[in-house]
Amino acid sequence: MSSNNLKNCGLGFAVLTTLCACSLNRTAARVTSGVIDRGLPAVFSQADTQYVKEALPANLQLMEILLKSDPDNGKMLVNTAQGFCGYALMFLEDENPGRASLFYAKGEAYALSALKGATAATAKKSDVPALFWRNFCRASYININRDKPEAIAELPALEPDLEKLLTLDPGYYYNGAQSLLGAYYSMRPRMFGGDPDKAIAYFKLALEGPGGEFLLNRFMYAKLGAVAAQDQELFEKLLDSIISAEPRDGDTRLPDEVAKIKAKKLLEKKNDLF
Repeated sequence: MSSNNLKNCGLGFAVLTTLCACSLNRTAARVTSGVIDRGLPAVFSQADTQYVKEALPANLQLMEILLKSDPDNGKMLVNTAQGFCGYALMFLEDENPGRASLFYAKGEAYALSALKGATAATAKKSDVPALFWRNFCRASYININRDKPEAIAELPALEPDLEKLLTLDPGYYYNGAQSLLGAYYSMRPRMFGGDPDKAIAYFKLALEGPGGEFLLNRFMYAKLGAVAAQDQELFEKLLDSIISAEPRDGDTRLPDEVAKIKAKKLLEKKNDLF
């Protein structure tokens, strides 16, 4: 065999080896992403909030590593978005809003990648998870940065996406679209379309059916809707109902436990809010 043929064979083998390695990495990433997807309910069923606070960052890092090998994995992109946004809401907002902002931005970027260019005008029902978490991350980022005009300027862009979510799947994530619309009308300044009455109406819708037992819905209603309406009685009633709620095993145990902790802290600040 000539030297040129040997070189060509060697080059072909190197390319084939690289392609096989990439394929194997992608296959391994997809298998692992499936395990993570099936295992997420176990995370959210935990009652020990400190345990999850300490353990979840390593899992988020693993998800990011897997996405390097399989960047178009829609399910993994959505799970990573949910992971970063959920971690920021549950464990970072109150003590480190700057870091929470970074997590929200990261989560939004992953959800945006999962949408693959879909918009409020073109989104289908299969896009609901990515569309929801994109807007959850963005709304949460805006909420903790309301002192920044550039953040407030992003608020109007939420409305068409949230209205589309209501059309496609209003019950997704415990009536999440209604809760986000309640937050939207609470956060917007009145002179620019903010409306506490609309906020309360949407929060009430969020509490219908399964959404009524999801304590974070009640917490957001108190923190945003009741404060925007300056209704202290409603504020106290909602927070007291969270604190006194019986623990429920299942996929919402972790966020429910977090809501109880947050409710106690928020109740202590009522004199600053009313």
